[in-house]
Order: sequence, then structure tokens, then C-alpha cells
Amino acid sequence: MPEPKTYYNPINGEYTKILESAADTNGAYSLLEVSLKPGGGNPLHYHTRFTEEFIAVKGSLGLQYQKQVLHLAPGENKLVPIGVPHRFFNDSDEEIVFRVMLRKGQPGFENFLKAMFGLVNDGKTITKNQIPTNIYHIAILYEWGDTHIANIFFRIFAPLVRVFYKRATRCGTDTELLEKYCR
Repeated sequence: MPEPKTYYNPINGEYTKILESAADTNGAYSLLEVSLKPGGGNPLHYHTRFTEEFIAVKGSLGLQYQKQVLHLAPGENKLVPIGVPHRFFNDSDEEIVFRVMLRKGQPGFENFLKAMFGLVNDGKTITKNQIPTNIYHIAILYEWGDTHIANIFFRIFAPLVRVFYKRATRCGTDTELLEKYCR
């Protein structure tokens, strides 16, 4: 089996490999490996279609689970159920490595990751929260990634995003993102 491709996000210092895709596991799970530079992380969010299990490999993995802040040592893990707000971060002085298992497998999230990192590298996002500049891209990534930012603004904005998603698929914008970043 060839070495998995590494996807890089320069905004949060994240390198991610898809070690086993949903296609590889017949939909049972997706397994990612993340290397995260000091100061890196993501915003508080939740998922409605899958659980995430975080497994620390190297260094101290910071994990916010609801309002609780945890630090996982290598070999330790934490399962995040559907709907639970969480985020990962690196508040140490060294790069950390961890794995994330998504159950059931998430081809949409895999494409979300590839397209999001591609847009970041192409300068097509704004802010440190990596929001795409194109409303259709926002809508597609929101649907693919099932990643819901845990704040009131995004809850209010979500129904409008779904409208833009339908329009984006009719216009073929989803196919364009797949062809550019996910093949």
C-alpha cells in the first residue's frame, strides 16, 4: 500500500494523513493521523453523523470536551459522542501527533479535509477560523464535513447555508471542488 498523502494547513500548523479511508474499511471507519505544531488547534465544534475517538501518539494532546479541558498522554484516548462540543489543540512547545477514528467511515469528512486545506493553501479563506471566501464553498464544506461550530451565529446561519448547498450542487460547484482537491 502506498504512503498516504499528507494534507497541510498552514493556518493552524496541521499536517493530516488519511491512514485508512471509509472506502478502505467498507464504511466502518475513517482513520486519520494528525501532526500539530505548537499553538495549533481548531475551534469548538460538534458532529451530528459520527463519533470521533482521539488517540494520543506523541506529546500531550489538548482536548476540550464540552467545558472540560483534558491532556492525553501517548496511548490514552477519548471518545467524543455525536453532538458533544469538542476541539483539539497543542498548548505545548513541541509538535504533537495523534490519531482520530471517525465511526462510521466518513468519505464526506475526508473530502471536507482535502478541500478545506486546499482552499487554505490557495488563499481562498479568511480569518484564522479558515472560512472560505465563496459562500458556495462554505455550504459544501459544511455539508461534507458535518462540522458545526458551537456558537449561536453558526446555529442561526445554518438553515441559510443549506439553501446555498442545494444551489451549489445544482451549479456543479461541489464537482469542481472534488476535481480540484479530492482526486
